[in-house]
Amino acid sequence: MTGATGVPHLREVLAAAAVSSGLHLHGTVPGALTHDQACRAARSWGLGQDPGGTVLVMADGLGLELLLQRRGHAPTLRSWLAEAESAPTLEATTCAPTTTAAALTTLGTSALPGTTGMVGYSVVNPAHQPLPPDATPCREHLLCLISWEGQDAPAPRAWQDVPTVFERLRPGARRPAPLAVAVTPARFAGSGLTEAALRGARHVGADRLEDRPAHAVRALRRGVPLVYLYVGELDHAGHAHGWRSQQWLTQLERLDRALDHLLRAVPAGTRVVLTADHGMVDTDADHRVTVTDHPDLVRDVTAVAGEPRLTSLCVRGSDPDLAHEVARRWRDHLGQAALWVGTREQSAALLGPLSPRARGVVGDVLVAMAGSWVVVDPRVHAPAAMALPGVHGSLTRAETSVPLLVRRA
Repeated sequence: MTGATGVPHLREVLAAAAVSSGLHLHGTVPGALTHDQACRAARSWGLGQDPGGTVLVMADGLGLELLLQRRGHAPTLRSWLAEAESAPTLEATTCAPTTTAAALTTLGTSALPGTTGMVGYSVVNPAHQPLPPDATPCREHLLCLISWEGQDAPAPRAWQDVPTVFERLRPGARRPAPLAVAVTPARFAGSGLTEAALRGARHVGADRLEDRPAHAVRALRRGVPLVYLYVGELDHAGHAHGWRSQQWLTQLERLDRALDHLLRAVPAGTRVVLTADHGMVDTDADHRVTVTDHPDLVRDVTAVAGEPRLTSLCVRGSDPDLAHEVARRWRDHLGQAALWVGTREQSAALLGPLSPRARGVVGDVLVAMAGSWVVVDPRVHAPAAMALPGVHGSLTRAETSVPLLVRRA
């Protein structure tokens, strides 16, 4: 659960927020937190289990290092950070890969990607496995775990069947329904990722960031003990323009104002918890490795999935000896541009112990990039995706360290 350094893990956050609101986490789920573990996490962060609701704000893409470097533009968050210096916690560690599909499912289930099988932006579609030995990488073989697009895509609830924290909630005392509300853009209701990662909460759609705090406040005043509030605008701006851009700063300022409004408007005693799913790094054409330009990278690879910062490779026949050879070849070619290259068997150190579902979709070789390097493949990635200036998915601190800030109204 909490790492050896004592830093909390993202998998603990929603479960701890739930029990701090007087809710009970029902049942024992392999790979997921128990009620007692969630209670210990809540106490260790100073959340407590006092009367009053909890709002968990998920700011997609708000890495802690990014926030610390740009806090001058965010007076509300700057004050939260200053107070956190004497608080039990300031940061959490997210999962690997540091990507939204994996991290939101880790948050939503309290289980690591190795358990849930949500191991990247995309995976080889189970409907297309096993791949023929002469297959070449193409988009048609992939299932996108963000949009859930893919030919013969499996039903998300059936494929990702680890119960969510929301599904496991039981009232610790007599409470009206619902026990949890999720305030997100309207299009997220019933989406594939929502069904896989965060099913079980009552959905309230609010497309404008500025409208979401009011919906959270109304839910709390109706007696809802747990509110999940999602903010994706920062991540979108970072992908499109880079996190150092004016566009990213504009969205940080919007988030900062929304948090100020939220904390002022919630009922007294409400806990507001801010976290994120991952951080981000900026890249450019000089730090882009194009697979098809290098015969030693193309050879023996039948599928390319994951994302440019943490690439998942399938090799001919999923042969273990060939996987070791391909890993060696990629490691030698990339040199210091790669942070970690390993086989499926070695990937449990990153993803957590692999369930049968994860084992079926994790590539034979995984490649995590260092610095601001990316790996792209025009047979799989669209031109716009290859040119994105803001990226994430790998294991650098800029991507793995996220804020964990707790305030009480």
